[in-house]
Amino acid sequence: MNENQLNTLFLNGILVDSSIKDSEIEDFDSLLKKLKENKIAFLDSAVMHELYDGEPINQDSYVEIIKNYDGETSSGKPSDWVTYFNDRFKRLRDLLLIKDSSGIVSVSAIRDMPQGSDVKTIAMVSNISISPVKKYTVFDIEDSTGSYRGILTSQDQDLLADQVVLIKGRKFKDALFIKEIVYPDIQVKDSKPKEIEDSYALFMSDIHVGSKLFAKDAFELFLKWINQEVSEYSSIAKLVKFIVISGDLVDGVGVYPNQEKELEIKGLREQYEAFFSLFDRVPKRIKLLISQGNHDATHIAEPQPKLDPRFSEPVYRLQNAIMLSNPYQVNLVIGGSKTNLLSYHGFSIPYYADTIQKYNKMNPQDIEEIMKLHLKSRHLAPTHGSSQVVPLTRDYLVIDETPDIYATGHIHKVLASKYKETILINSSCWQYQTSYQKKYGMNPDIAKIPIVNLRDKTFQILDFLGEKVQVYRT
Repeated sequence: MNENQLNTLFLNGILVDSSIKDSEIEDFDSLLKKLKENKIAFLDSAVMHELYDGEPINQDSYVEIIKNYDGETSSGKPSDWVTYFNDRFKRLRDLLLIKDSSGIVSVSAIRDMPQGSDVKTIAMVSNISISPVKKYTVFDIEDSTGSYRGILTSQDQDLLADQVVLIKGRKFKDALFIKEIVYPDIQVKDSKPKEIEDSYALFMSDIHVGSKLFAKDAFELFLKWINQEVSEYSSIAKLVKFIVISGDLVDGVGVYPNQEKELEIKGLREQYEAFFSLFDRVPKRIKLLISQGNHDATHIAEPQPKLDPRFSEPVYRLQNAIMLSNPYQVNLVIGGSKTNLLSYHGFSIPYYADTIQKYNKMNPQDIEEIMKLHLKSRHLAPTHGSSQVVPLTRDYLVIDETPDIYATGHIHKVLASKYKETILINSSCWQYQTSYQKKYGMNPDIAKIPIVNLRDKTFQILDFLGEKVQVYRT
């Protein structure tokens, strides 16, 4: 579409998904007429298919994109990293100023303040250490003006390197003795039910199509269920509007040592062809939100752009798919009611399990607490090095808006919980234990699907690993 066509659609209240902005439209006036007749407010590839291939149009639900990485590049020069961290600091600082903006001073100003002065500053944390004798937490704070030493007379395991926090303390000699640390943290979301009918979103990740260990029977049961061919919980299946797939669609090639011995499908494109053949059986009325993980056909550094069509072209043939980056943030819209979804594959989660001792069991409770740390920090990988990142002019891992749902995967464990009325979802996998997982004592949760009712934000987990669909009891 050219600029005039896009502007015309915008003036008529019609938003266009980035995946079809470059499409050539032979008869634009006819397209505009059809969009108006069907009262369509969001145009994506699925709607285009419905318009031109004659399938019934369901505009009861659509996806409104808030944040999505389109693939801009970086040279990785030192100046790019400076720009990247300055963007992160400024945006998190602005979030903290909403909480408390009175009396904030720069870090460099602390040096000239009299002894005993009360201090409030916003700074990035670094060089955290725990005193072995008195269990003090000692760390540096810094902003663009300078750095200073902070001392906390307790252990705060929510304090992470490279977090941006608001610090209240008192100056004594050459240090700031901390009285309080305020985190950017998310807001408490509204828990009032929406004025819509029951409508469901399903959460899946780590499908790992192509592996010899892929749970074929369980996935076949899921497909029968979503097509209402089994009786258990069919009342939910018929009301599903969205399926969120948060990465690792396929098993990939060469991802872990000796992986080729556990591959049933050796070629990457062939793995995506198999993925297509499975998800093409999902009813077309359901929107598929597809992003990627570390096993997929894109670079591993975050943010990850949507799948590379040179390898994953079969996925782009899914008529009801919306291709997105990792991470992304969208509104799931039903009848004008919006549910804010933040999706992240979860690559940074193991870092915190390894570095924070109390979370090293890597059970669902530990993962839940690490997800809370992300939300409390308003960043998906607060510590530099917890994931590989691309130093762009904008940090896509900052959480600007409080989500109604925060969904991850990667860990092959399942959980559904709440934090400040934000639903936390970690999706299970669809792959039995690999040799790599066995070596490290990782026991996956398999074929469990968290389900959220978008009307009242209630949730449950359905288990497909068996002869029939049943509720999963943790």
